Amino acid sequence: MKNYYLLPISLFCAASINAQVAPSANFMGEIQKVTPKTFVELQPVYNTVNNNKLTRRAVNYNGFIEIGTSYYDLQTNSAMPHRLVINADGTIAATWTTHNSATTDFPSRGTGFNIKTMTGNWSPSSAERVESSARTGWPMVGFRRNGNPFVIGHFATSGGFYRTEASGPGLRPSGTSQNILVESPYKPIWGRAGNHGDTVHLICSYSDSSAAGEARSPLRKGIRGPMVYSRSFNAGLTWNVQHQMLPNYDSTLTNNGGSDQYAIAVRDSIVAIVNGDHLQGVAVWKSTNHGNTFTRIMAQTFPYAPWKDNKLTPDTPFTNDGSVEILIDNDGKLQAFWGLARILNDDSTDNGSYSFFPAYQGLVHWKEGDNGGTLIAGGNQFDRDGNGINGLEQPTYGGLSTAGALPSGYSTVARLTNTSALRSPNAAIDENGNIFCVFSIPIEGTINHGVSELGANFREIGIVYSTDGGINWSVPQNLTQIENREDDFASIAVHNGTLHVMWQNDEYCGNNLSNNDKNSGNHPIELNKILYQAIPVSQILNDQIGMIWDLSAKQPNTGQLSVVSSYPNPVSEVNNVLIYLTQPGAINWTISNINGQVVNSGTQSGLNRGNHAITMDCSNLTSGVYIYTINAGASVVSNKFIVK
Repeated sequence: MKNYYLLPISLFCAASINAQVAPSANFMGEIQKVTPKTFVELQPVYNTVNNNKLTRRAVNYNGFIEIGTSYYDLQTNSAMPHRLVINADGTIAATWTTHNSATTDFPSRGTGFNIKTMTGNWSPSSAERVESSARTGWPMVGFRRNGNPFVIGHFATSGGFYRTEASGPGLRPSGTSQNILVESPYKPIWGRAGNHGDTVHLICSYSDSSAAGEARSPLRKGIRGPMVYSRSFNAGLTWNVQHQMLPNYDSTLTNNGGSDQYAIAVRDSIVAIVNGDHLQGVAVWKSTNHGNTFTRIMAQTFPYAPWKDNKLTPDTPFTNDGSVEILIDNDGKLQAFWGLARILNDDSTDNGSYSFFPAYQGLVHWKEGDNGGTLIAGGNQFDRDGNGINGLEQPTYGGLSTAGALPSGYSTVARLTNTSALRSPNAAIDENGNIFCVFSIPIEGTINHGVSELGANFREIGIVYSTDGGINWSVPQNLTQIENREDDFASIAVHNGTLHVMWQNDEYCGNNLSNNDKNSGNHPIELNKILYQAIPVSQILNDQIGMIWDLSAKQPNTGQLSVVSSYPNPVSEVNNVLIYLTQPGAINWTISNINGQVVNSGTQSGLNRGNHAITMDCSNLTSGVYIYTINAGASVVSNKFIVK
């Protein structure tokens, strides 16, 4: 049973959190009582009122690139995996959990996939899975040493994973999928993987079944359904290490594993793993020899670990929300991130339940060698009305009852399991050592202006960066800024001066899988967009993205223009130039020969902030060197190219 209590508005500090950023004064919100347990995979909730769908305002997506779609809108239970990866040759692969229809039992759920080569565009947007028959989810993606992309998705029905590989570089994985890492009678699922060439490292946990005749998840070292580690030397075809417990991961740390409360990073011979939870602190494991041995480091300790039934925590300690992230920097040091949380248990008779504050808004960072984490972003930095508080409506952080019903007086709920309001960090580092971290955060507002008709705040994607190895951090910027749509589940990668971002764009706040009351249909099954943008790193480091909401494309373009890529070169028919605009407006382009004579020109107006593909016709040009020039307001970019 979940009980709600209103608490006084106040600010808190703790020795383990060095608050460089002041959190929002009201980011605690209501207190939510939960019972710790090993999560089972969320089952689809049946919707009976699709015909009563609310009408919403149109949104212009011209500033972003649609690379896929999915009717299945739950991309993680907590920590966001890296589902956007870049090969050394610049090829980009993206994956997500997909389904191709609004069927309530999602029978064709599987691995969505798209790929972009250095000299081409993304393939057409699709919701089709790569597997021919297996119903998978929670996909992972990587590139083999030979350049072939491969994906691994979990098989929740009987546990284990399905692996699918492309037949060559730049192609979509297809053909027969191999069933791997099966561990009967248990069900290992919810995987995270990273690879260096053909060496793949994978962590996962277990579904804890309550079905008659089925085994519970394993109990190992005192942990029910623990996180376990596996390794392959041939890109996942066979595994020489399978479902191994990491050192010092035992009942002295926690009694219970969980789904998606961990992340992994791989760089050369270094493997880094992070695991978090409300009741255990943040544990990090590091291997410098390809996973042969690991050493545990406590990034954040929890004073009441291991927490057991009826243990009191009357001082409301700081902790993490389980949405953790790990990064290996250019010096081989580890950097971790997590959503800030706080819990309370002042009742010794409540049968093992405890309470947490789901409206908390704080992003914590830790680097190897630090004693505890540092708060680097807070909800107050996303304040919209000028009062210094990112005020959230109660449905934003509310959850369904144990019976799957909306709380009394609510029209919807939008919380992701037991995570905080600011959650799911995802990080990347460039060749110059600049560190970037994106995260999901609700945005305050009014109905039809940041808040849905059902009363929940829409989410957007924030970003912070550090240029000195994680010592100091920037103020956040807002990467998405789409009015009245839910932007969530972001994954990033950086390559050759460009930050690449993918995320899910939803019509409703929250998700159908965990937030829909079947009797009210507050979150029906809808087609969600998987969006992408490529942002020049210079725009982020110069703080030119900013916090602008809902700019009109009819306003004068006073922002900056950057060229992300130009291809092919040499050109035979068409020169394709991908640009990035920091503000909406119009652009003009010209092509000139080496004598300065304009030989072709064009105009595109009504462009939103973000990426746009400029197509320049070169079919009538003779062979030689030319210069294209693109003008956006006061911003001008020129580059040479060759026509063959």
